[in-house]
Amino acid sequence: MNDKTLVRYYDADKNRFLNGELSGCDGDWHVEYRNDGPAETDLFLSPGWIDMHTHIFDGFGLFGTEADAVGWKTGTCLLVDAGTVGEYTIHGFTKYVAPAIETNIRLFLCISPIGVIFHHDYNAMQYLDADRCAACIAEYPGLISGVKVRMGSETIRHEGLEPLRLASLAARKANVPMMVHVGGNPPYLKDMEPYFEKGDILTHVFNGRGGDVWNPDGTPSDALQKLIDRGVWLDVGHGSSSFDFNVFERAIRHPLPRVLMGTDLHQSSVRKLVRSMPVLLSKLYGCGVSLEDILYGVTAGPAMALGLTDWCRLSTVRNATLFRIVDHTEAYEDCQGNTRTFHRAFLTEGVILNGKYRKAPAQL
Repeated sequence: MNDKTLVRYYDADKNRFLNGELSGCDGDWHVEYRNDGPAETDLFLSPGWIDMHTHIFDGFGLFGTEADAVGWKTGTCLLVDAGTVGEYTIHGFTKYVAPAIETNIRLFLCISPIGVIFHHDYNAMQYLDADRCAACIAEYPGLISGVKVRMGSETIRHEGLEPLRLASLAARKANVPMMVHVGGNPPYLKDMEPYFEKGDILTHVFNGRGGDVWNPDGTPSDALQKLIDRGVWLDVGHGSSSFDFNVFERAIRHPLPRVLMGTDLHQSSVRKLVRSMPVLLSKLYGCGVSLEDILYGVTAGPAMALGLTDWCRLSTVRNATLFRIVDHTEAYEDCQGNTRTFHRAFLTEGVILNGKYRKAPAQL
């Protein structure tokens, strides 16, 4: 990278783009404001992308995938593992897996102590314990940021709402947010809604499994509107079975809070459908989401959800993503077999990761 590089940078505080100049060297990068006029370059710079929904316990169970391959190498500076790690497995993760990861990481600890290893998390309900989960969170204050629970007909059998009740209890004891996977019914969102508090996260909200998240016209259901009014975050959580173009397009026709852009990258979705954060952002951009709202969903929004107050500060750049939006025609598929053809795509040029510039491998 040149000592001085013109960039179109994202000001997260004002949710807009400005012309600036990136300068410095490893350990001392900073952005200087130039003007707020027309773009002077096609190179964008934003605070480092944050992916609020991944599965990076590499080699563990059905889901774990390699962190850096879906992290800094495609533009994401911070990965949040959404429940692959549990109370019984976190010691192995921190000893054997985490030391090999260069991308910044955080965890939402699974309420199931073994973590998410296959499609049904609660075969041994007697081992789910809110007190032990909260105590485990307290052991790792710089690593664990919340509690994860999966609630959907694809994961719940006879357990009903009990995993959610325990996850909510653990989150309140540990004073961290709860992330809830919403899937097919039952259970129904109207029954789950009372367990949510402000700052919690509802992921997979645009899945095509039916249910009571959205009304047929794309407006939020009564239960979802209660969560929105309460200050619960909505997360895309695309994955291999949880994103439907039709559901998403109907929803964004109506006023909505800005959503988090979690990929749900795991062993299956990294090979097809999602593949990377730039692919997800290309899909959402093609559907009509503004560039400002997309950048909010991978920077300021998740930083706020994680309590990272300095993440978006660019006066001294510690973590940032450099990218372009290029001409590229591709037919993208959702999780229900629907396709959309878009003609513009996100292309990561590189990242500044913990103060050091790294050029991204070739993409597209």
